[in-house]
Amino acid sequence: MNIRTITVGNMGEQCYLLIDDNHDAVMVDPGDDANILLHELEAADATLKAILITHGHFDHIAAVEEIRAKTGAKVIAHKEGKRYLTDPTYNLSNMIGKNISFEADMYVSANEEIKLNDSELTFKVLYVPGHTSDGVAFYHAATATLFAGDIIFRNSVGRTDLPGSNTLQLLEGIKSKIFKLPDATLIYPGHGLRTTVGFEKKNNTFVK
Repeated sequence: MNIRTITVGNMGEQCYLLIDDNHDAVMVDPGDDANILLHELEAADATLKAILITHGHFDHIAAVEEIRAKTGAKVIAHKEGKRYLTDPTYNLSNMIGKNISFEADMYVSANEEIKLNDSELTFKVLYVPGHTSDGVAFYHAATATLFAGDIIFRNSVGRTDLPGSNTLQLLEGIKSKIFKLPDATLIYPGHGLRTTVGFEKKNNTFVK
């Protein structure tokens, strides 16, 4: 699996383009700059099959509708995401003068497996609420990689002072789900540098 990191928007959100050997692709959290993301997709000569949403804040979803319209890719979010995707108060787009509201094509639950036909792009859904009530991380077991949105960052965790947030839920979910993965697991966060499970277990003072 080839992983391309594209930083978009004013908040420096990390969107990930994941491409298999057959040039099928998944995009994680297209948060802004749809034109840039579509250019990356074209440059990779890849066919976008799905858009995975880690949580429904505007800086992770603002480009979803345009990319879905241009590619026909299926939008996948956690079932709690319906509240965020359709409500500008929860997805915070009303704070920036926008009113983002759309439905996903598929809503998933904790521990479901997302598999795209015969592609190697297969992910387990890890439900870790706390930053938002719809927060998930997508785990690609074959390469021990985790796309974690705003659940956990290098030496930090997602903020918990927004609608649907819960500090205890977030910290417990990190310890009971993310920290149970192999130490070598690479974490690709929604902002900032990538890290590993082992590094965060040793160094993340927010979780300790």
